[in-house]
Amino acid sequence: MTRINKLIFTIVVALSVLQPAFAQSQATAQNPGTILLDSVHIIDVTAGTVSDIQQVLLQDGRIVAIGESVADNVDHNAEFLRIDSNNGYLMPGLMDMHAHIRHPLAASLIFPQFVANGVTGIREMNSECDGPQPGAPCLQQMQTWQQQIDAGELVGPRLLALSSFPVNPPWDYEATEEQIRGLVAEMDNRGVDLIKTYFRLSPQAFRWLADEAGKRELMVSGHLPVPMTVTEAVQVGLNSLEHARDLLFDCFPGSSEFRSTQRTQNPSVDWLQRMVTEHNSAQCEQILKTMSDNDTWYVPTHVTRRMDAMAGDSAFRNDPRRQYIWPEVLQSWDADADNMLAMAPSSEERAIVAGFYQKGLELTGQAQDAGVRILMGTDSGDSYSYFGASAHDELQELVKAGLTPAQALQAATISAAEFLGMQDDYGDVTIGKVADLILLRANPLEDISNSMTIEAVFMGKQYYDREALDTMLQNVAAEIDAM
Repeated sequence: MTRINKLIFTIVVALSVLQPAFAQSQATAQNPGTILLDSVHIIDVTAGTVSDIQQVLLQDGRIVAIGESVADNVDHNAEFLRIDSNNGYLMPGLMDMHAHIRHPLAASLIFPQFVANGVTGIREMNSECDGPQPGAPCLQQMQTWQQQIDAGELVGPRLLALSSFPVNPPWDYEATEEQIRGLVAEMDNRGVDLIKTYFRLSPQAFRWLADEAGKRELMVSGHLPVPMTVTEAVQVGLNSLEHARDLLFDCFPGSSEFRSTQRTQNPSVDWLQRMVTEHNSAQCEQILKTMSDNDTWYVPTHVTRRMDAMAGDSAFRNDPRRQYIWPEVLQSWDADADNMLAMAPSSEERAIVAGFYQKGLELTGQAQDAGVRILMGTDSGDSYSYFGASAHDELQELVKAGLTPAQALQAATISAAEFLGMQDDYGDVTIGKVADLILLRANPLEDISNSMTIEAVFMGKQYYDREALDTMLQNVAAEIDAM
């Protein structure tokens, strides 16, 4: 992810400026303690099935009973909230495994958008500051937000994992083993869950980093060093591969030449064409087998490559959801799209870029078939990846890639929980789990776009009906209009 630092820190504004709008969003939540959902179908994301009509009882933020007559378990003399679900569909909240929210306006403008779109948890991929960044929130602020969200004091998705800053030294910088291991130790002491690697890191430094992170039970994810293959990174401890790019770099006969000569993770059109036209499926199969054998997960974030392919599409660039993105960020997004057009201006070159995006989709389907575990991630905040809303875009991309709707939902729910080691609390609708749930009007197993038909969101003890969710989005749009 190359653009995020340019856009997510475009402006620095005190959080207090937008506090009134946040307070309105928070006030719309209900916290009745006990909630009984009547007349609801349950989406079993593991089995890919839908239950008959059930009742679901939530108490103190957890699921305590599921069945045809759980109302018998409710003390009707005590206060509780009874919701007629109108034969809707209850499923676990979505979990975005590649998100970016570290921004001064996060609590006011970003967090509500995730909740309003049914994203109840994220893995944050750039949680610490690399050096002084006046006015920008750093890891300590992120950890405070994390605690406030978990306590129900702040509207937002649970920050399920926080990362280091991208480890990305200058080209030809020869970091020592002591420096690399010391950096990992420092990040561990600060409380990160993940070391994020980046493309200028040397292969040797990556090996030291992965080894030290493994000893400290920290995840290693991110961008690969350009001279390092996916296979090499997997074999030394890569936990998840990000973005539909590095696999394509390694799945054609010119891979060694590309990795040994290039100093960019953004190939020229000529390289993109070779990667598509010379793509070797058998070469890829061996890489995917290595990933599967080593339990390395894949977060393709297809919405990022979709942006590359659709940079010249006016309808794509003028999405109505722009109203939820503030001007400075929109300017950065539009400039990024203009740069993509300048890199590949002709119709023939645009077709090559589109072909690279399409080949990435095909490869995700191949990865699924090869047993690689897929996770849903959006690179939120990157160009035309809308906070929260693009989770639904990415679910549709995964289905385009060849996953079934059930497999796409798994990538955003139970698989994400398993990857984080949090499956005892999150990821499906079963007794004992935290009540991070979304209620839909229509069945997403029949059509994945039905994931957008959200009637209500439950965040543990907090309940947001459709009116509350609309209020959140209206407040965001109003504050942006007032800028």
